[in-house]
Amino acid sequence: MTIEEIYYSEDLSVRSFNVCNDNDLKDLSAILKHYRENRTFDNLRNCGRKSNEELTALCLKYTDYDSNHFSEPLKPEKQLITTITNFTRTQREIVNSFIEINTNNLSNRSKNAITSFLNGNLKIRNISERILANDKFNFQDIKNVGTKTVTELKSFFDTIIDFIEKVAEVENENDLVALRNRFFIEKTFSISSIPIEILESQSIFSLVDFLINKDVIFEKNENIIFIKAFKLYDKQPELTLDEIAEEISISRERVRQIRKGILEDLFNNLQFVKQIEDDLYQKYGIDENKMLINIDEDLNVQINEFNDTSFTREFNSILIYLFFSDKFDLIGEIGDVLQPKTFNSRDRHNWGSFYLVAKELTNQFDFNNFVDDIHSRINGRIEETYNFHFKSYLNNFVKNEDSSIISLVFPAAERIINQEFDLLIDLNDDIVFKRNTLKKVPEYAIEALEKLSVPSKIEEIYKIIEKDYPGITKSHDALRGSLQRTSEIIYFGRSSTYGLKKWETEKEGIKGGTIKDIILDYLEDNNCPIHILELVNEVHKYREETNAKNIITNLKLDPQKNFIIFNQGFIGLSRRSYNSKLSDLPKFLGKSITHFIKKNDRINRLKVEAYFSNQLDISHRNMKFIIDYLIEQQFVFIDNQNNLST
Repeated sequence: MTIEEIYYSEDLSVRSFNVCNDNDLKDLSAILKHYRENRTFDNLRNCGRKSNEELTALCLKYTDYDSNHFSEPLKPEKQLITTITNFTRTQREIVNSFIEINTNNLSNRSKNAITSFLNGNLKIRNISERILANDKFNFQDIKNVGTKTVTELKSFFDTIIDFIEKVAEVENENDLVALRNRFFIEKTFSISSIPIEILESQSIFSLVDFLINKDVIFEKNENIIFIKAFKLYDKQPELTLDEIAEEISISRERVRQIRKGILEDLFNNLQFVKQIEDDLYQKYGIDENKMLINIDEDLNVQINEFNDTSFTREFNSILIYLFFSDKFDLIGEIGDVLQPKTFNSRDRHNWGSFYLVAKELTNQFDFNNFVDDIHSRINGRIEETYNFHFKSYLNNFVKNEDSSIISLVFPAAERIINQEFDLLIDLNDDIVFKRNTLKKVPEYAIEALEKLSVPSKIEEIYKIIEKDYPGITKSHDALRGSLQRTSEIIYFGRSSTYGLKKWETEKEGIKGGTIKDIILDYLEDNNCPIHILELVNEVHKYREETNAKNIITNLKLDPQKNFIIFNQGFIGLSRRSYNSKLSDLPKFLGKSITHFIKKNDRINRLKVEAYFSNQLDISHRNMKFIIDYLIEQQFVFIDNQNNLST
């Protein structure tokens, strides 16, 4: 039996097939001979633990193998069982994939019942032995099933049988691959028109490129932002949030929210690459048995040329990680590496690349703390150059105090400090931290604000800096001028109060800029005019000392004329056209309301709101703002029973 025949008739991985081929084990006799002489395969080149286990199991199965012939299995009487028995490895994989995906579509009760009955093994061989070849099998004999579950399971197995017969009709290997890929793509992404080259390929890169262009990994608007806001394709312009917002006609804040959601969902949406069979070692020499997979520009060019794609090194790194995610971890912050740089975080390292490190190492060594410690050292004040023996230094980040792992960690750690910090290990195996230059004034201010932890006056910031670093800045006014030169610090109105830009997303109730800036952002995100009291509520989230009268006065005096004030206290943007009843309310609506209340003295406010919201065809919420505004201006009064009077 040749190695090719073994591959197509046994559960032998591509990796094990390549190990045999590369080590001149071309048939079963050669494999058995090697096992008899060595009792293991882990002495073969590129043979890992899993391949060793697979090949050992194969030898144990054919211990009594005769090189001239071996016993053919008896053919069951049922044609279906015969068909399953004669399936090639690829045919079994296709059917097993079909079963897995359709099992996930079952109701929880049916899924749990059949999974329990089959002891968690839903492979076609086990199903054939336990169910299809069992003349006495009855769905009603399964525990915890009723009539509805029995009906669902019968339909489930009818579907499997139909698919088995369909697979049996296909003999050509490429056609089988095409059938498997078509089924997977159609079931996962609901795509019917799929090019044959995609169906016949076994490439995670070609498939992902195809699916991105079909807008199925993310929905259309999300996909546009996915392509334009991340380092996805080589030579792709890096657009700002404002540029993307203008291109797809939504607000900058909405683009930011979608981008954040894409980052959160990215790994989950790309998990399907693990279901695609691809031989990254055979094609590109990517060895999953190494402790570190290095994806450099040369490898990235090779991958793109082979697949006619143009992905960046960063994105290809993510795809390779997901393909090997059972064995590897991705070291590096995805937001740092995959997004174009706009500003850097001050309290941690800002990653420049991804690193695929074996879980065997990440389970025992804390790479993130290691990198953050180096970041802290080289970004702090170093008045005198100092050094550590690198292996001794690495011991500080071992999780279980087992220093034997250090020799395996060393190459990965060295690559990270070289690429992330441009640091080199010297001839004595020391890591050297050289004396650095003084920090700039805004950096000292950022450090002071980190200590204060709340928006603070210029005097408080200056006091902290002067205490820790005397003479760094001359005066309050000099410090105020320095703070205007960094985008990482925000100001609050004209109060000489400052905070960190990142607090806008990390802390509640913090937003930089003036009151007009806050209102402008809020109006940008709404398609209808907003009542002044709603704007007051929004402003009060970030600023305490203001009221409706002051805000209206402020907006009227805006030199850019950004705002338009409609009747009854509704505010809009002057550059925007509104198709809303709120922009055309009667000028003397207040008089009509007070007259109505006077006529119906001590009428419950809910009745008034319901009456006028119906008359004006506006929401109860906006009608409530109108009544509240009349009460605030003392045109109308309200008692503790919620009744109105004039």
